[in-house]
Order: sequence, then structure tokens, then C-alpha cells
Amino acid sequence: MADRIAKSLSKLRSQANARWPGRNKASDGWIGDRAHRGRESDHNPHVRDHATGDGVVTALDLTHDPNSGCDAGVLAEVVIASRDPRIKYIIWNRRITSGDAGPSPWEKRQYTGSNAHTMHVHISVKATKAEYDNEAAWALPGTAPPATPSAPPPPAEVVKRKVLKKRSKHTQDVRYLQKLLGIAVDGVFGSETEEAVKKAQKENGLPADGIVGPYTWAALIK
Repeated sequence: MADRIAKSLSKLRSQANARWPGRNKASDGWIGDRAHRGRESDHNPHVRDHATGDGVVTALDLTHDPNSGCDAGVLAEVVIASRDPRIKYIIWNRRITSGDAGPSPWEKRQYTGSNAHTMHVHISVKATKAEYDNEAAWALPGTAPPATPSAPPPPAEVVKRKVLKKRSKHTQDVRYLQKLLGIAVDGVFGSETEEAVKKAQKENGLPADGIVGPYTWAALIK
């Protein structure tokens, strides 16, 4: 027995990777961290495949990266418009849209969760095997980026900031990072700074890898 992602979502992720091979995956995710385990979330393996005993995760996050063509807002609109019967709900940019089982099927509603979902789109599928393991192809937008992205990528000044990780030598950038994190400022990216970065990434729905790239900078500089 093991935990796995629903086959329908694995198919969606594979399609996205093939359509946009250079897409940013910084905010991708499927199985929840410890913070998710403490609450109701489709990122938890709460669905049981009775044939195998596997725990099945029925949610997937795909990173918003309009520069590559993978605009999460456009992706959300296309998938919603397809009225795919596998959809439980989709969350993007402070809005949640339920599938045909409702509530308010296919209508956008305000999402009040702590994560605004501006770095990625969240797709949940229904908890029945006929839906979550249905590997039919998903509707996806075209390869060309839209003329007007659905939401701006991280600001240029954030994108241009240096990528920082443990033992980075960019002292002034590390000092600024530590100030944003609210920890002791010494200009040294050591274990304490790395743990603080991971904590901030988890709180913002980002992969907790301790590496400060454009999406982590954008989450910290508010």
C-alpha cells in the first residue's frame, strides 16, 4: 500500500508538461505537507482505492507561468468551460468554481481560504474511482501565451533578484531575505535561514525546498 496521485490528475500533469515543456514548476504540488495533514484537504490521501489499498490524493496544483504559455487563469477557464465531469472544484486567484455536483455548479464564488491561489491553480477531482482514475485527455489552452495574462507573474524586480539557497554568498541579498523572514540578520544563509525559508514556503503553498526563487521572493515581498 502506498500514497499516489489520482490517475486523472497524473494525466493532466503529463499533458501540461508536454504542452509547456519549459514551464516553471515552483508552485506545483499534489500531496500535502504536515500542515495539510492537520485539516480537511484534497491534498491528503483520504480516498482509499479498495482494490489496492492505496491512499489516493485527488488534488493537483499547477504553477502559474504565463511566460511559458502555462497561464493558470486561462487553464482554469478552459477546464471549467469543458464541463469535465471529473471536476470537484477548481481554485484560482481567490475564486472557487465547483463542478456539476455543486454547490452553484460552474459559477465562480469568492474563496476565503488563507492561500489566495495566485501562484498556482488548484484542481480537485471527485472521490469516486470512475472519476479520479479516469485517464481521458483534458481540455487545455493553446501553446501561445494570451495577449493579456490572467494575472501578472511576479514583478520584474522580484524576477531579477538572485536565487538564494544554503551557503549562498550574496551577503546583501541574504540580509534582506532574513529581514523579510523576521529572523536574525547576519548575511549568512545557514540552516536557520533555510528552515525559516521552508516554513514561509509551506505557509504560502509553495514547495518547501529552501531555495528562494522568484515565486518565493514574490510571496515574501508583499
